[in-house]
Amino acid sequence: MPNWCDCTYKCVGDLKDVRSLYKALKYIDKRKTSIIKNGFGKWWLGNLVVKLGGNWEKYRCRGEITYYELNGNILTICQNTAWCEQEGVRKIIEEKFPSIKVYYREEEPGCGVYYTNDANGEYFPERYYLDSYVDDSEYFTTIEEAADHVSGIIGEKVEPDKNAIEEALDEYMEELDDEDVRYSFHEFTVVDE
Repeated sequence: MPNWCDCTYKCVGDLKDVRSLYKALKYIDKRKTSIIKNGFGKWWLGNLVVKLGGNWEKYRCRGEITYYELNGNILTICQNTAWCEQEGVRKIIEEKFPSIKVYYREEEPGCGVYYTNDANGEYFPERYYLDSYVDDSEYFTTIEEAADHVSGIIGEKVEPDKNAIEEALDEYMEELDDEDVRYSFHEFTVVDE
């Protein structure tokens, strides 16, 4: 059984190409059955690969689409995938529609996978994530925002440094000695692709 990864795509390009990709998703959405028989159902990523003219056995497509939305020339596609971003799906989109660049953010807490290819932070500006089993989890664009938020949780000033934030949270959880209070702090790594 895999660890499940939340992955979000922002597909950006010429409006004509972005709309064509959106129409492929609408086609899948309107179907009563899957294009290819599988264990995920009609929203399996392999169905999108096939709809775009690809061979699902050639591209990694272990997962399913959970949500999609078109906003201007930006198509957001949310996915639940096995372990990590399924780069085969991104590759077939970019091959089929050369004007489209797919920016992604992936989050898989079990193995500490927190990556994005959005180097400029235009579509995924958040670089830090506080996972909480008590409160709502939070995203932050700067380490200073994260430190201020954590300072509010623990009741004392925390330096704007990843290690300082992690240490402060660890000490706070240890002092509370409550198994239901858990926090983990993560920094997104920017990857070149």
